[in-house]
Amino acid sequence: MSTIIITVDTKEHDRLVASTVKPMRQSLGATVAQLAKASGIPHPNIEAIERGGAATRVELRDITVALAWLSTNRVARALTV
Repeated sequence: MSTIIITVDTKEHDRLVASTVKPMRQSLGATVAQLAKASGIPHPNIEAIERGGAATRVELRDITVALAWLSTNRVARALTV
């Protein structure tokens, strides 16, 4: 009989989110302020999430919806041209 010990690095998820949100936002040409407005998440929270800070499931959902909306409506690029 053997014992398997599994450890979970809770920071890994935060790093993964950070490595995804910022590049997606930048690829859309959106600023942090635009993402904050579209998602309803305060500007400092967006910056913290992009630096690898913890995000709630609600925040992640709101960011995902906001990025999709910005992309679909080409809002970010229209505002930066």
